[in-house]
Amino acid sequence: MKVKANLKYFALLSLRLLLWALAIFFLSLIISLISSWSYWRDFGQNAIAGKEQLSGAIVSIRAKDWDGAQLKLQSAQDYFKNGQKNLEKLRQSWFPAKLKLGSRPIDDLGYLNNSALIISGSALQVNSLLKNISADAFANERNFQSLSQEKKAAFMQSLIALEPELNGLKANLNLALFNLDKIQTVGILWPLRGQLAELRNQIADGENILSNSLPIIRLLPAFSGYPQPVHYLIMLQNNDELRPTGGFLGSYVRADITNFGEFQKLEANDIYHLDMPAIGKTAFVAPEPISKYLKVDNWYLRDANWSPDWPQSARQIQIMFQAESAASGKAEPNLDGIFAITPDFIANLLRLTGPITVRGESYAPENMQALLQYNVEVAYKEEEISSWDRKDIINELIQALKEKIIALPLEKYPELISCLNDSLKRGDILLYFNNQNLQTLAQNLGGGGEIKQVSGDYLMVVDANLAAFKSDAVMQKNIAYQIERKQERLQANLKLNYYHNGGFDWRTTHYRSYTRVLAPLGSELIRLSGLEATAAEDIISYDDDSLKKHVFGFFWKIEPGKNKVINLEYYLPAKLGDNLSTNNVYTLYIQRQPGSRIANLSFSFNPNKNIIQISPQSLEGEIKSQKAYFTLDLNNGSQAIQIKTD
Repeated sequence: MKVKANLKYFALLSLRLLLWALAIFFLSLIISLISSWSYWRDFGQNAIAGKEQLSGAIVSIRAKDWDGAQLKLQSAQDYFKNGQKNLEKLRQSWFPAKLKLGSRPIDDLGYLNNSALIISGSALQVNSLLKNISADAFANERNFQSLSQEKKAAFMQSLIALEPELNGLKANLNLALFNLDKIQTVGILWPLRGQLAELRNQIADGENILSNSLPIIRLLPAFSGYPQPVHYLIMLQNNDELRPTGGFLGSYVRADITNFGEFQKLEANDIYHLDMPAIGKTAFVAPEPISKYLKVDNWYLRDANWSPDWPQSARQIQIMFQAESAASGKAEPNLDGIFAITPDFIANLLRLTGPITVRGESYAPENMQALLQYNVEVAYKEEEISSWDRKDIINELIQALKEKIIALPLEKYPELISCLNDSLKRGDILLYFNNQNLQTLAQNLGGGGEIKQVSGDYLMVVDANLAAFKSDAVMQKNIAYQIERKQERLQANLKLNYYHNGGFDWRTTHYRSYTRVLAPLGSELIRLSGLEATAAEDIISYDDDSLKKHVFGFFWKIEPGKNKVINLEYYLPAKLGDNLSTNNVYTLYIQRQPGSRIANLSFSFNPNKNIIQISPQSLEGEIKSQKAYFTLDLNNGSQAIQIKTD
């Protein structure tokens, strides 16, 4: 009984002590809250006032009121600095923070406030840059076209000199993102999660624009004609008649630039104006598929982009252009670079500039390609224009578009940079410079068009329309790629399911493609099915040392209104299976053929092991234990995937 009484006494004593401890804790919390309330309140007021000043500064920047924007941004910085002081005092006076029990809300507010300080400081930097550029070049002027020669030079030099400043700005935006990413999604800022996500996306977009703008700025001297004139050849690739680097080379443009963007020459020509005079005067041996399926012996400029690797094709184009120019009696200077563009790039520019009108017809993004093709293939006969002159309209289109671009107001320049970046990413612009330093910049920008070299799995489907008119415009192309682990080998199954939605007319006919599938070096053909017996005899499978890929090549035809399915099965190199077994990692790079239009691309992976991680996480699909299924969109560019297993 005595023991029970003692236990009861100690239990009651412990309970009283606990209640006293809780009472003291909550009393301390209340006292701490009362003593620190003013700091909480002041922080909130400073944050709201800083945000209002930032919003006002954005309005001033858009109105080109640089001085007004500077005052508002400096005021915003002052408010955020005061907020920083409020948080420091909170850390000292807020009782739970001292016990490390309630510091997380203050930490999250600190990360947000740090981001606001960085953003306002970066905005001050941008405002100062815009003010200087505007004062140097655009005083009383609206666009680049209206500038004097001296002001154009000053403007270009200002842009070129911006690189260190923009590098610093990019670093600041990365720091702001770092702070935002440290904020807990569940916490004091939970009610603002939507606004925080939007802010993060906006900062990420800004950082991405800067990342893509820096190489463009480094390339500006190459396009400005400063300090010496530059000479370029621009190949116009028609992706309605798809070829390995983006389209049939039906026309070309010669551009000579000097004095900070002044065009000494900007002239388009029909490719046959070189090819026809070169008959019997040049002797380039055509690649075997061109010779066999186009029934020609000699190789001409129009077919020079046979390699899917743009640097290889660009060098071949340069050699043949100079040879055919000499054969036709045209003196051409040494070229500084060879570029290629598709109609999709022109359509993107038209979305920015608005439609252009030539010969009474409006060319807009939606109708530009089809309308131009009709005019140079059909309408010229009705207008009694000779076949030799039928493509002169391209010069008129180029001049009209050039005037629209030059007349763009300064505030449209970020959109122009985004347009260029999107087109480079898709391969709608391909760049090749004879200067290796410039070519390295072009590749860093994503515009080099080179076949990518990766250590893991690789896939590229390369179609070459051979005498099928413009039938790629009506083809629906579906690709399915499946990887399955069988014992210790990785087996690939590629299905090409193409449907011909066209008919027989001036634009479309039988679809005839010489298709090459590029895979890792050392891949081994198992079987290829779906071809006619005669075509099956011509299947090739070999390691291409120039591309550093294994190539499966075949020719196939599809009738209008029909579809055809090709199944290609092959083993991947043993090292890829070993890497999956040893390191539990599989990587895949799917490279987009420039100019291609893929309706659907699906990818499935069955490693016979549990899948634990997929990147990027934005992939659309699902994971079912040991299998992964994804739908990929190559129309926005190539795709890299990494899969980890247990």
